[in-house]
Amino acid sequence: MVVVPVFALANAGVDLRGGVLGEAMASPVTWGIVAGLVGGKTIGIFLGSWLSVRLGWGRLPQGVGLGHTLAGGALSGIGFTVSLLIVGLAFTSADLQDQARVGVLLSAALASLVGWLAFRFAARFLGQRDAALPLVLSVPVDPERDHVLGRPDAPLTIVEYLDYECPFCARVSGVGDELRAHFGEDLRYVVRHLPLRVHPHAEIAAFAVEAADRQGRFWDMHHWLFDHQDRLAYDDLVRHADDLGLDLEQFVADLDDESVHERVARDTVSAEDSGVRATPTFFIGDRRHVGPHDARTLIDRLERIRGTAG
Repeated sequence: MVVVPVFALANAGVDLRGGVLGEAMASPVTWGIVAGLVGGKTIGIFLGSWLSVRLGWGRLPQGVGLGHTLAGGALSGIGFTVSLLIVGLAFTSADLQDQARVGVLLSAALASLVGWLAFRFAARFLGQRDAALPLVLSVPVDPERDHVLGRPDAPLTIVEYLDYECPFCARVSGVGDELRAHFGEDLRYVVRHLPLRVHPHAEIAAFAVEAADRQGRFWDMHHWLFDHQDRLAYDDLVRHADDLGLDLEQFVADLDDESVHERVARDTVSAEDSGVRATPTFFIGDRRHVGPHDARTLIDRLERIRGTAG
């Protein structure tokens, strides 16, 4: 908070001696820049966001309210690096450059104050205290619908949202086995899908696991795909199904079955509604786990929950 303004002042090249500051404060150039950077950005960003939402052109990110966009618009006036560069290009007079630079630096200070006030207003009068993503599982675990390893009514639950093409998911693919080895029948381990768009084969891999589930082989295909993560194209999936001894005609038909696709889509929607933005993401009970997701960390967290419940 202190270094940035000092850096800006040092690099602006403005000598405030000799009445320069007084002249700048009386200059329409200075206040025109302040009006643009503080008022213009605040109003423009807020109205642009509000109109886009009202007209159905888009929607605010999950957890973000219009009060946040007002404050964010104000804070956007803090940026000074490009503004100072433009000042040097726009004005040839040294006096006007000094006045404009003072306007840029004054805008950074005022934008900080206006942004703080806007966040306070949003918190107090709109109930928008932060823009954090949800931490609670939006769809409770249902043993009749979910893929569950362990006793369906086990007292401890861990849910993993995963992507079969995600390398980080592959690294933790054995965590479920370690947790179940530690807790035994006291834990149920649940898998849900979140195929990410950055992985071209993630969605069809999820379809393949669901197609295998139609033949009672969900977990076999689940482990097989992580063991062969570099081979997830359509033909590869059919070969995997053959290697697992599945009925290929039924498997291929189920890969294209709309209900299989809807099953994966439902998991994806539940992930988004639960604040999941990356894989793997774990929920312990119905609360999203924040922090490392190695087996030791998850075991410690589950043990604390078990101790509290006991």
